[in-house]
Amino acid sequence: MKSTDLTVAILAGGNSERFRSDKALALFRGLPLLTHMISIAKRFSSQTLVVVSNDEQARAFEDVVDDTEIAVDPDDAVRCALTGAVTAFEFSKSRYVMVLPVDTPLVKVEMLQILVDLRAGHGAVVPSWPSGYVEPLHSVYLAEHAYAKGLKVLEDGKRRMQDLLDQLHNVLYVSTLVLEKYDPELKTFVNFNTEEELRRLEKERISPRQTNQPN
Repeated sequence: MKSTDLTVAILAGGNSERFRSDKALALFRGLPLLTHMISIAKRFSSQTLVVVSNDEQARAFEDVVDDTEIAVDPDDAVRCALTGAVTAFEFSKSRYVMVLPVDTPLVKVEMLQILVDLRAGHGAVVPSWPSGYVEPLHSVYLAEHAYAKGLKVLEDGKRRMQDLLDQLHNVLYVSTLVLEKYDPELKTFVNFNTEEELRRLEKERISPRQTNQPN
């Protein structure tokens, strides 16, 4: 069931330096990655948002996003996931925002739904590995709270999503050991940084531990 108080924001403004082209438009099983992620986002809410770094990216994505709104980072902003997340919180018209990266097309909707269902009363709901590594780009945030804290974090010169989480109240960390019930191989978190990794992802079973990079 779609949530009426949730916006799903896809962060598509990365530099894609190692990928050598715009990752969001790379084809995965015949469709742009951005198309896959928008389709996933719409499973949760009719309120979806694509966050990009500049107007040039916004124009490049116009033919792909259909009726999904595009939000552009401030002109003078540092390109990083935290900037994109803060832009998502700013443009959201919902109480909560689920943030997703543009490069995880194997997301299991059933697993992320658990995080959505746990949102009430929390500043964020975040998957956490036994090692202590967390997944802030597959998380649900209380938008107004996260926006205010995010602005302050950026003003302080900090750039990591963990810096934001450290400032939020009532963050609920959900163990991947629990989430494995809904996504046994945790493919939700599988991403890539090169075209070669993407092609391998189309064909092979890949552990998220092989491909994910800290945020």
